[in-house]
Amino acid sequence: MPGIPLRPRPSRTIRLAGRLALVGLALYACGSERDLERGSDPANRAAGVDDPPVVLAPGALRGRFPPDPHDVAGEAILEGAFGLTIGNGFIYVLDQMARSVVRLDLDARLVARMGGPGAGPGELTNPFSLSVGPDGDVWVGDPGASRLTRYRPDGTPVDDRRMPYPVVNFAVLESGPVFPSLNASTLLGAVDPHGGMVEFSVATELVPYRISRGPEDRVSPLALRFARLPGGDLALLQNRHGTEFGLWRVRVSPERDSIEDVTALPLPRWLHTMLGRETDRVRESAPADFATGDFLIPFKGMHADGGRLWLAPATSAEALVFSVPLQRGEPVRVVVAGEEVYGGAIDAAVAGDRLVVLYSTEARVYDLESAPAGRFRDPREER
Repeated sequence: MPGIPLRPRPSRTIRLAGRLALVGLALYACGSERDLERGSDPANRAAGVDDPPVVLAPGALRGRFPPDPHDVAGEAILEGAFGLTIGNGFIYVLDQMARSVVRLDLDARLVARMGGPGAGPGELTNPFSLSVGPDGDVWVGDPGASRLTRYRPDGTPVDDRRMPYPVVNFAVLESGPVFPSLNASTLLGAVDPHGGMVEFSVATELVPYRISRGPEDRVSPLALRFARLPGGDLALLQNRHGTEFGLWRVRVSPERDSIEDVTALPLPRWLHTMLGRETDRVRESAPADFATGDFLIPFKGMHADGGRLWLAPATSAEALVFSVPLQRGEPVRVVVAGEEVYGGAIDAAVAGDRLVVLYSTEARVYDLESAPAGRFRDPREER
């Protein structure tokens, strides 16, 4: 298992300042660019997706990483986790403070580490996002160095790709990484194996409703998130402004350098009710000069597992994570957020019959079980 170089490393204060600066940039980008119209895509709230959800709850704790949270001097630690993803039966945690990625099995046992602080091949400056490709390779977005770094599952670095601009959110298809273009008319971009830039063109009528735009009709890369779906499609999430969000399925043709189709994925209507209530609650509790802005990002994570897409609301103390139907007839599954699990959670995802919850210095894996009656306050009853 490759080791992580411990020096040179900037002070913890400097690293924390850099991390907060990137988070602040994300909050600003997601909250400062307004369209003239208000409200999320009506197609995302289509009829027929408001049936009672299947409610689940965290069960027995299967494992945790680090195995001993008090062993702060050991190798098996997290210094400052920033995000996670699920891929090929493993859990991948981005430790932004240590500038590395930790690979865990589904019982939270350490399998490999990759990356480490530095600017050399395979090292990371200020990693922000990660994605697992169909072949199991792990890609890390390092906007501080304007590059994507690729690792084998065992942690061996194999590729560094310089990017035309800092890429913070992306997904990896069979053809390679795709990410938001800065041009709304093309929507997606990619870097070919020779380092050239490829733009994925899209017909005007296929551009998803309410994709955020900024100066000169540019897309805000920080407001879009991606997940690779079964069959090679992309899930694209417009993640901004409390209840102003949308979700689409995007079909890409790498052979034609084009986007073939964009279809809205229906979201439960009660989700808008729940997040609207949470937005109001956060605004009321926040300082006046902060609460007057459009600051609330609705989702902190989006992950695909098998035939389901899971979203983790950023603020809701009621639902820790819920699934989005990708096919007709699939029920929505909600994992309720008990205080003992939800408090301090950075992200959450579901892998098969297990729930993964990430905190800044710990990852936990729980069994999933049916929730006791009354554990989920159905927002539909409040309309």
